[in-house]
Amino acid sequence: MGSRDRHLSTGPPLSELRALIDGRAEGLDPFTIACSLVEAVTRSARWDLPADLRAAQGPVDDVLATIQIPDSWCSPAVLGALYEATLTSPARKDGAHFTPSTVAAGVTGLLGPLVGPDLSGATVWDPACGGGAFLLAAADALARVGESPERVVGELLWGTDLDPGAVAVAEVALWRWAHERGVPGVVPGDQFTTADSLVEPRPGPVGGFDVVVGNPPFQSQLMGPGVRSAERRAALAHRWGKAVGAYTDTAALFLAAGVEALAPGGRLSMVLPTSLLSGSSSARVRLLVDELAELNGLWVAGEWLFEATVNVWAPVLVKRDRQAVEPLSDVTLWRGATFEQVQSPPARPRLQASGLGAQSGKDSSGSASAWSLAALPILGVPVPRYRSDGRLADMAVATAGFRDEYYGLIDHVVESECDHIDELPLHMAPLITTGLIDPGRCWWADRPARFNRRQWKAPAVDLAALERSGGRAAAWVRATSKPKVVVATQTRVGEAAVDGSGRWVASTPTVVVTADPDRLWEVAAVICSPVGSAYAVAASAGTGRSLASVRPTSTSVLDLPLPVDTLAWRQGASALQAGERESFVTAMAEAYGQMTTTDLHAWWSATTPMGKQPR
Repeated sequence: MGSRDRHLSTGPPLSELRALIDGRAEGLDPFTIACSLVEAVTRSARWDLPADLRAAQGPVDDVLATIQIPDSWCSPAVLGALYEATLTSPARKDGAHFTPSTVAAGVTGLLGPLVGPDLSGATVWDPACGGGAFLLAAADALARVGESPERVVGELLWGTDLDPGAVAVAEVALWRWAHERGVPGVVPGDQFTTADSLVEPRPGPVGGFDVVVGNPPFQSQLMGPGVRSAERRAALAHRWGKAVGAYTDTAALFLAAGVEALAPGGRLSMVLPTSLLSGSSSARVRLLVDELAELNGLWVAGEWLFEATVNVWAPVLVKRDRQAVEPLSDVTLWRGATFEQVQSPPARPRLQASGLGAQSGKDSSGSASAWSLAALPILGVPVPRYRSDGRLADMAVATAGFRDEYYGLIDHVVESECDHIDELPLHMAPLITTGLIDPGRCWWADRPARFNRRQWKAPAVDLAALERSGGRAAAWVRATSKPKVVVATQTRVGEAAVDGSGRWVASTPTVVVTADPDRLWEVAAVICSPVGSAYAVAASAGTGRSLASVRPTSTSVLDLPLPVDTLAWRQGASALQAGERESFVTAMAEAYGQMTTTDLHAWWSATTPMGKQPR
């Protein structure tokens, strides 16, 4: 990524900054904290702060303002880092985290030179600017294309944040950036505002911004202090309509706001949680964004780059120009902290014509999205090329249990003395957990099972006792007591086994698929095939324990593509049932119109460990 300016060094770790502050910010409001930290830095570094900056006019706490900052730490970027160091634990859990300068520079660099349509510097907006890490990175990028510090800070950069302290810190950081380039008097103007970018009108040029960057708050709506109030949900729903679901992460809405704020041809790159790649709660936002912009690039970190233990990615999106005829051609891919470029998938027209499920903007809940499919090479999974004739939903039905079905079984599971399912008495049924399922094989009584935080050799459900207890677990067992396919979750490839007798009790989080009993092995062959496995990775990319884990849902299973060659498909199903691994791969390749084995099949064979193959 080339040389770095002083403020783009990694700087002191947050642990040292927190030790320096040592609780001095407790009980202070954010704006007072920001002004006090600015005072501390300017005193330590002997900076002459202009009086017209809001941080110079705000309240100062005498204790916090007098901490001594080592001179080697005093840079534009240290202001944001210090401010992050004062954030309380609830604030960090609420999604507020400082962006390392190297990450901000790398993500901004994905956009290429920051040049506007008139070949001068681009206008840049960060809708959740925090302490200004992305705006500093953009300032450097604009300077590299020849823009003067006066115009960069006074006209081109725009920042918005709900936190007035963050805005004050960002302003001072950019003032100092210009000062270090020989322009001491320039300060940000009205481009920096304290506002809610998700519900208030955007600032900036009438026609939109040339560039939007940022690292918005990650606020999952499952739990924690970031869960929205009813009033907040109503306000967001009024602004974004059906794009807002009960569990839509706040970061997804910032993505939508950023794309909407772009001028035609404008570009966006934004750090997001990887769950947005394919998570069902963000499906409507992806559809909205796809209507407005095209995916032109995609970066996946693949490692933790923030203090928060969260995997992140960043799309490169280009706002559609309604007058343009030709779509963008390629999706460029990068990965890791070094932003290493990886091999790009084929040009977009070929990608759309190859049966990848994204050719018409399709992105229903649980389905593989165009973004997650494009990301497969970064995750080490070849992009599947195949021919398809429908979806698994055309021939099957899928369902899955939840917490009630799981906990309702606990009191009725016993350790049996049987070595085979057929030896169980009729009032007992084998409990099948996800760890007992491999491609085409159930290992009940051959492999230990984990259920209710303990290990079992041959767990069985007392059906009579369960029925007497009633409840959803009993209803679940009755409804699924039929020939079926049981699909494992949190796996590396598609793993499914056939229950021809209908006796198995499938434990949450497995998925149960029913179809014509004569075609259950064909269903299992689709799920376990290399094509089905790659598609399943895309459908759950970023939502599981690892970025490339398969985490099927009843919806995503039914979205799997069906083969076009029926005879080869049946041969593949027979090979899966017989445990003939190579014959299975070869037959399913032919079934999907792949006349020769490919890197996809090599990936599948390598990812399906020896000892976890059908036999």
